[in-house]
Amino acid sequence: MSTFDRRPGPRGVRGVVAFASAVLLAGALTSCGAPEIESVDLDEADTAACRDLLAALPERVAGHDRVDVEPEDALGAAWGDPALVLTCGAEEPAYDETWQCEVALGVGWLAPPDLLEADQQDEDITVWAVSHDPLVSLEIPSDYRPDGVAEALADLAGPVSDSLDEADATCL
Repeated sequence: MSTFDRRPGPRGVRGVVAFASAVLLAGALTSCGAPEIESVDLDEADTAACRDLLAALPERVAGHDRVDVEPEDALGAAWGDPALVLTCGAEEPAYDETWQCEVALGVGWLAPPDLLEADQQDEDITVWAVSHDPLVSLEIPSDYRPDGVAEALADLAGPVSDSLDEADATCL
């Protein structure tokens, strides 16, 4: 036996240790950097509506695959890296009359005034689906602007419309 073939410990233990190390490394690699979704306090009906929405969301949004989020039971989802992050039951933003309402396939999304400004395309942006209840937000990294915004809103319109109730106002 050469010195390269010798490893300390019984062969079965070495295999278990190697397997456990591989599992821990794989877990660390997959959980590292998962987008965090803030918990929201919703009543039972809104929580159920958000769960319905999560079940209806597509595996791809704006050409990006769905990724894990933290915590696993969060009322949200994410796609891509950097991640597009959807939160169901989001807080209503502080807005004024300069904000825009963009309608994508029947869903009204409230957006800050710099959504379409050419000189603001290098900034992350958040939009809110104000036409449905509970409120849904979508954080869009600057990497996906400007074209990814419209694609993401179109990809999410069906699940939002099908899973959530229409709000009193379709757009502001």
